[in-house]
Amino acid sequence: MPLTTIYIARHGYRANWLPPPHPPNPTGIDSDPPLAPHGLDQAKELAHYILSIEPKPACIFSSPFYRCLQTATPIADVLNIDIELEAGVGEWYKPDRPVIPKPATVETLQRFFPKLKANWAGTGVAPLPTGETEAQIFTRCSIFLTKFITKFEKEHPEATSVLFMTHAASSIALGMALMGFESVRDYLDDEQAILQAGTCSLTQYTYNRGKWELKMNGNTEFLSKGEEMNWNFHNGFEAGSDEDIKARQNKSQREKEDYEVRRSKI
Repeated sequence: MPLTTIYIARHGYRANWLPPPHPPNPTGIDSDPPLAPHGLDQAKELAHYILSIEPKPACIFSSPFYRCLQTATPIADVLNIDIELEAGVGEWYKPDRPVIPKPATVETLQRFFPKLKANWAGTGVAPLPTGETEAQIFTRCSIFLTKFITKFEKEHPEATSVLFMTHAASSIALGMALMGFESVRDYLDDEQAILQAGTCSLTQYTYNRGKWELKMNGNTEFLSKGEEMNWNFHNGFEAGSDEDIKARQNKSQREKEDYEVRRSKI
């Protein structure tokens, strides 16, 4: 049977987004932090939401970074399915980044995640080791989707739905490529709607009459604290980077100061 439903989820809230001290990265790899306790709670809420909807994903394909596998694990547990690594949905890093992390091997990650298997050989698509421009991540995701769908339908003819566990930038690039747009910055409609990518958000695409359609856009209604850390390419920074966090903090401080000024004039 053909693949007719693709879910794309972003990982949960990262530990290094909280004030220091930060816990060590379990893999020992730079920029591969674990989830914060709040992120683990989000992952459980996402899992229970996915358990309540149809169709349920038959397989989970995860970015090889620790935070994504942590987020995917509760889903795999409640659905009693396995997780496979897929570098094609890996993290986006800009070419000018000082250090571009190389994720851990499947053998290393299996020590932490019993649900992680190694039955999927991958598509051969991966982020460029020297970093990617916005055009390059879009191209990467376009090529990945073409190869993935062909390979998946051949190897899993009984399955019609999958879940990609990924990162903010990759979730947007995957969605825009899937729907046939030309770049990660395109708007979805004349009202300039964009794809949403908060932590543990869930987006659903359905194949209908020869094209993929957006059915659920960055849904976070099932999260007890709602949408958090939403990101898009207009942000200007890598999602969740130190620069991104600082910009968010500065914006929050400005809004707080503006509020106090308005309040003093009442």
